Amino acid sequence: MEYFNMKRKMVIIALVILGNIWMTTGAIGAPNKKGVVTFNSLLNEMIDKDAITQYPDPYYTFIQFSSYDRRSTAINDSTWFANSDSDHFIRMEEKGDRKEYVLMETDGPGSIVRFWLTGNNHGSGMLRIYLDGEDQPVIEEKLLDFISKNEIGAPLSSSISPKTGYMRRGHNLYLPIPYAKGCKVTYEWRAKGQDEYLYYCINARSYKKGTKVESFEKEMIKANDALIQRVNSVLLNNEDKAIAKGRVFDLPVGIGEEKSIKVEELGAAVSKISVRIKGADLKRAYRDIILKCSFDNEETIWCPIGDFFGTGYELHSSQTYYTTVEEDGTMSASWIMPFQKDCKISFENIGNVDYRVVGDVVTKPYEWTDNSMYFHCTWKQFTQLSTGDNKARIGYGGCFDMNFVTLTGKGVYVGDAITLFNTSLGGHWKSWWGEGDEKVYLDGESFPSIIGTGTEDYYGYAWCEYNPFNHPYLSQPIGGGNFKFDMTVNMRYRGLDAMPFSKSLKFDMEMWHWTKTKLNFAPTTFFYMLPGGEDNIEPDYDGAKAKLAFGRFDILIPEPENGLLEGENLRPVGQEANTYGYYGDEVSGGVALIWNRGRENDYRTFEFYADNNAQAKEIAFQSINKNGIYEITVNGEKTITWDSNSTEKTVELTGISLKRVNQICFKLVSKKDPKKESDIIVDYLMIK
Repeated sequence: MEYFNMKRKMVIIALVILGNIWMTTGAIGAPNKKGVVTFNSLLNEMIDKDAITQYPDPYYTFIQFSSYDRRSTAINDSTWFANSDSDHFIRMEEKGDRKEYVLMETDGPGSIVRFWLTGNNHGSGMLRIYLDGEDQPVIEEKLLDFISKNEIGAPLSSSISPKTGYMRRGHNLYLPIPYAKGCKVTYEWRAKGQDEYLYYCINARSYKKGTKVESFEKEMIKANDALIQRVNSVLLNNEDKAIAKGRVFDLPVGIGEEKSIKVEELGAAVSKISVRIKGADLKRAYRDIILKCSFDNEETIWCPIGDFFGTGYELHSSQTYYTTVEEDGTMSASWIMPFQKDCKISFENIGNVDYRVVGDVVTKPYEWTDNSMYFHCTWKQFTQLSTGDNKARIGYGGCFDMNFVTLTGKGVYVGDAITLFNTSLGGHWKSWWGEGDEKVYLDGESFPSIIGTGTEDYYGYAWCEYNPFNHPYLSQPIGGGNFKFDMTVNMRYRGLDAMPFSKSLKFDMEMWHWTKTKLNFAPTTFFYMLPGGEDNIEPDYDGAKAKLAFGRFDILIPEPENGLLEGENLRPVGQEANTYGYYGDEVSGGVALIWNRGRENDYRTFEFYADNNAQAKEIAFQSINKNGIYEITVNGEKTITWDSNSTEKTVELTGISLKRVNQICFKLVSKKDPKKESDIIVDYLMIK
């Protein structure tokens, strides 16, 4: 929780000064103007968790302006997955001797609610924000300084991960900028004619016609400094001053059992659930225990417990505005979950081990209205998901859209999380899985009005970075799977950037992995809906019971596909130092297995499967240093000797019958130059 620990020190003085004011008034800053959307009212909405449980009034449409590749114009055509997602703008305007590129333009009342950006040599040019058709900008500052070095402080203005070099971070601004008649955002390059590879996403609310909005003025920042720092503090510390009462529980949940807590209370909402799982063997516990919640006899939550709290199926500490996972295994969620008469919180054990679930459920007073909504959560897993073939930046190679959830009715989409295990060998940026963009269809749209610039961009960071981070709305407790075979967990929760819908919402994410491989990919979605709303996700017991991936071959099977066993899919047996992925267009599928830095008489052994009595027909090699002579044996029998300096890259094999389980061994017999490195790249083995 490094992000939060650093920032707590920064706000402690402000807390001392503001504490007495808060306890006596409950709010800071100018009073909200009734019936008018203001800078002040939006800031207060950010720290009012009840607000998001109400269907919006005044209603607004969520809109997004991003730098996505404009070649994506027709669903599933040849350029639908085009991936050059930087430096795309609405148009260029000349104003005197300067050129301003328009990032966002919209008419009518609304508010910017989030700004994300990254790039290469980006952000030192000039940002200008024009409101209500005025010629003079209300904001005129260097782009990067305004977004992530803003005087308002963190977390409203921040960059993540703090462990990543500053220019490689995702830069996030959550400062609301309301406008009465319209908004235009422009950017002027830092140097004429010099591209910056600027990636950006601007989220805004577009209020219905007639909504009264007080437009932002820059002076409002200083005038509302106390409120801004109060918002920073509440978001960082997940504070809740509401009167609440808790119910402590300690439930033994045996194999195949389901235990429940029933709350019967008028005018109430669950405001916090805290859970800790105990047992002799917790390896599968965070997937074995299913959290199920019903409100007024309507089940709206079905989710493996680890995914619900944002830790996946392993324990990884994190803290956001809505969730906390502590190192001792305590997991908490503070979504407000209202009900009219009663609720039931259940824990189902689908595993083969007995557990105890201990914790408490906290409720607080809540006034149910015609706009009150039930809290929902869905989960499913794409198990052993094939990622398509080796990709080109245009998107050729088998990309596809994954549906996270489709909703029918009225509601508000408030966040999602993903838990995945990547099986790509490390050693190259092409092991990255997340080039895919989010595509959101609101209220029956035939073309998505929301298209992003990459999965990591959607989750607030940038450049595939694996460093962990925590932010009130964004978190990556583990990112090991971003560049190699390992797990990654990403979360994005929403406040002012929540997405309302009046008829339907369809949320898709592109599966855009650079290489051909397989992975497990489990999205969790969070949303509120008015009674009667429906989603398309059924309880995924098969996905929850699937084998957990802790290594590549918990997902991959080392066997040929269409007669070809790719070198990277050979399973190491014993020593595997200095073996990793070799990525290049000259090898089959764009990736192969490389072993380098070997010493004479060193060897590496690998296992693979085949049909009984199948024949090994051909093996293909490459080499970078061309300095070694290798002996290859199959099932203990010498097969060939290969000179890596040879121009012969494929070797025909004869008389090699295989079993169901086989071993192939590569031994470095000698080096031509003892002082130089040697390597062998195993491209593929042909089996018939």
